[in-house]
Amino acid sequence: MTNHEINNLIKKIALGDMTALEELYKGMSKPVYFYALRLTGNPDTAEDVMQDTFISVMRSSASFRAGEKGSSWIFTIAKNKAIDLSRKNRINTAIEEAENTADNTEYINRSDDRLTALKMLDSLNKKERDIVMLRLFGDMTLTQTAKELNLPKGTVFWTYSNAIKKLGKIYSGGEQNEK
Repeated sequence: MTNHEINNLIKKIALGDMTALEELYKGMSKPVYFYALRLTGNPDTAEDVMQDTFISVMRSSASFRAGEKGSSWIFTIAKNKAIDLSRKNRINTAIEEAENTADNTEYINRSDDRLTALKMLDSLNKKERDIVMLRLFGDMTLTQTAKELNLPKGTVFWTYSNAIKKLGKIYSGGEQNEK
């Protein structure tokens, strides 16, 4: 599904066209699910994130700006839903596990790692973040990413490489988180 098609469907959803929502869901639910699965590491939570994402798309479609890339907008909603659910689950799990056992650091550390990864993505500029999100979380090749974002392949390859290097520096503590 191209960004042009996604953008048109979002515009129709804003006008109340529920068949457009159904079509968008059919075309984007799988990439959104796998993106959420990579963020959360849990199939059930990923399913919840995906469902919540499309509910938000329906509710927020009127705020979609014409110049935006529809897929990036949807993946950003999914990322925010994953962060919200992760926080909620982290709090609930911490309370539950504190009641049940004294040593539950493994799950909390995994959640912390995912939140750290999401925060690291925020250190990238919009173009870098869009490319990384589509490549890693949208299961797209760099060539597909270039086509989706309507950018030259060389630009996407170069930007992706630099973004990954930047994330590596941030992860190893070599650079401050700056936008």
